[in-house]
Amino acid sequence: MNIPAAKCHHCGLPIPAAVNIRGNYQDREVRFCCQGCYGAFLIIAGSGLDKFYQQRDWPEQGVPEGVYTSEFSDNSLSPYVIPLNENFSEISFLVDGIRCATCVWLLEKVVQDEMGIEQIRVNYGSHRARVIFNHKLTNPEKIFSGISRLGYLPRPFTRNAMQESAMREQKSLLIRFGTAAFLSMQLMGYSLALYAGYFQGIDPGIRQLIQYFAAAVTIPVVFYSGWPFLSGALRSLLNRAPSMDLLIALGVLTAFSYSLYSMVAGGEVYFDTAAMIITLILMGRLLENSARNRSLSGIDKLLQLAPDTARLLKDGNVLTVQSNDLKPGDIISILPGERVPVDSEIIEGSSEFNEAVISGEALPVFHSKNENIASGSLNLTSTVNLKVVRIAAESFVSRMSRMVEEAQNRKAPVQSLADRIATFFVPFVISISAGTWAYWHFIRGDSENAILNAVAVLIVACPCALGLATPTAVLVATGRAAMSGILFRGGDILEATSRVDTIAFDKTGTLTSGVPAVTGLFPADGITPTQLLRAASIIAAGSSHPLSRAIVTYAAQNKISTAPARNVRTIPGRGLVAQLDNHEYRLGNLLFLKESQIKVNQTDDNETTEVHLAVNGVFMGSFRFFDPLRNEAATVVSSLRDNNLRTVLLTGDHKEPARIVAEQLKIDTVLSDLRPEEKASWIKEQQATGHTLIMFGDGINDAPALAQADIGCAMAGGTDIALETSDIVLTRADLGRLNSAIKIARQSLRTIRQNLFWAFSYNLVAIPLAASGLLAPVWAAAAMATSSIIVIGNSLRLDRQLKKRVANSSLRY
Repeated sequence: MNIPAAKCHHCGLPIPAAVNIRGNYQDREVRFCCQGCYGAFLIIAGSGLDKFYQQRDWPEQGVPEGVYTSEFSDNSLSPYVIPLNENFSEISFLVDGIRCATCVWLLEKVVQDEMGIEQIRVNYGSHRARVIFNHKLTNPEKIFSGISRLGYLPRPFTRNAMQESAMREQKSLLIRFGTAAFLSMQLMGYSLALYAGYFQGIDPGIRQLIQYFAAAVTIPVVFYSGWPFLSGALRSLLNRAPSMDLLIALGVLTAFSYSLYSMVAGGEVYFDTAAMIITLILMGRLLENSARNRSLSGIDKLLQLAPDTARLLKDGNVLTVQSNDLKPGDIISILPGERVPVDSEIIEGSSEFNEAVISGEALPVFHSKNENIASGSLNLTSTVNLKVVRIAAESFVSRMSRMVEEAQNRKAPVQSLADRIATFFVPFVISISAGTWAYWHFIRGDSENAILNAVAVLIVACPCALGLATPTAVLVATGRAAMSGILFRGGDILEATSRVDTIAFDKTGTLTSGVPAVTGLFPADGITPTQLLRAASIIAAGSSHPLSRAIVTYAAQNKISTAPARNVRTIPGRGLVAQLDNHEYRLGNLLFLKESQIKVNQTDDNETTEVHLAVNGVFMGSFRFFDPLRNEAATVVSSLRDNNLRTVLLTGDHKEPARIVAEQLKIDTVLSDLRPEEKASWIKEQQATGHTLIMFGDGINDAPALAQADIGCAMAGGTDIALETSDIVLTRADLGRLNSAIKIARQSLRTIRQNLFWAFSYNLVAIPLAASGLLAPVWAAAAMATSSIIVIGNSLRLDRQLKKRVANSSLRY
């Protein structure tokens, strides 16, 4: 006689005969298959989280291979760490072994309590974890080791890892669906024989034998192929959060149990109903999963722009290394036809690059020594050697893809309505099903149809369509927008953008090209132009402001080179201050010097931008600049006004240049000489009167306004603080993308509303039909699966619409 082996309390695998590891759980003895599982149990129980063992629902037993023996090191994990500030860093990684929502709960609870952990978020759908930690108190090695001790295997997040995870999920669904479909086809043969015997007569013995065969074929369909639904139903009951899986499980088990009872009692069986419900719903899940992977392809396509490997030049040798292993200062070689793996600077050679990933322009851009190249750029003509500027995780492609993923994880407010309804939906449907059974059983006296109609109600109800209505549209819209050079930070931003009525612009670098040129020097009495230019370039060299760069460029053209001053301080909306050799330099606008009680000799021209220089409180002279408007600015502003959007110019520049720009572009309202806080205050006043605003800016002085606005928008190439405080980032220097962003948002909201309308309408019609007996359970399952597919299909239709709309917008600009 074979005695089944005891199972491990933690992982559920059989315990080898020679292993005798025991522990206590809720006043009873439990056993473990290895010291690793026993250690994980001690950590979980010691943290007061032992209800994990009651609430978890694992369709498969065991832990990932090598989980307790894997070793981690900071050196191998450091390329995946992103510094946030002087105290905190971030790391993202995949976690193998997550099987249910309780696994996510356990991981977040245990890791969050570790010293130095600021925040952890684990995505159940993608199995991706994001941890923000204090790098002075902990490190990635400790984080990974702590997770592995729980029985989960952390792996650095890469494109290949993401693809493997998606393939595993798709493969599991495909196997379950294939099994269900094959056996259901066998079952239909038995069912046809039973139906024929019902109408034409059949020998009772043969009839019962066929029913036994039908039951045998149905069991693996229900308990293997349908296990995700059964386990989800059990989990929802344990967590007291009824889900769609509970409706499916109730319907399937009711039809299956009733058929078993009828088989024994000599009645009619409905095994085909139980099996086809599982098969049809699995088919819907399979299509849904494929569509979700398609909608997520925006991230994958972004990641594919940066190659996984690089050619490292070290000690005279050429080594092929992983891009994630590159560090700032490393020298890499890029051949023609290869993409740049990380943000870098050319140190040898020159070449033409396709920078469509950044600018959207297919025309080659020539770059030579000391110029920066963004990751994802394609080398076209010559071999160049580059010096790495940023690690892979901080380079352009990674930052953009990370923003897209964050956007797809954030909910749109319109989704909250569906979420609230879904909470009450399942109990409501169960009540309707119970009422349907009672009506048909007690009032109509038809016990057989009472069961079938009650099952039909459970199956036809589709909270899934409600749940998919918003997220699928957001996934598609943000993915398509990302491929078009528009990054929304979340579904909430997408929805808010669709409702804006006012667009506020900064001037310099936003409506203008952002590359001003010096058109005139006006030295004070006793100061030569060379002296003025040399003194100004000392302080200007320490700033990245466009006007500062123009002064430095002009000085270089006049063969004047100086060492930049240290500790250059930016006064937002005013100018720069620096100390050098006991001298104080002030370079800024007229108000800046006047506030410092410095007398300035004004020129007669008020139509251009001017910057003034003072050293030790003495006026040295002025610079005059010209910054041409962007080629597409007039067309974009006109298009915005045609769409009934109010346009406003908010600038720190003085009145006359601001007025001229506003007149050229026909902007509705212009406010000049504004401090950063005054821009934010004006926006706040407009919001108080009911306006919804987008603020479009690119500099440090725009950060308060970008943060205050309902939607902050910046172009890549602006300052880091402007990008960090923005809700929309345009990765290409093209104002027309703002118009496209608004159109994408509006079209997306229309699609979300269409999806919600369909989801509500479907349930309002389908549930009464099922309750009245006009919809058999098999057709109810087909209708339910179709409902979800229609929602997904409408969202994928949005992708085609947006692709065409963005293409048309690009042609106009």
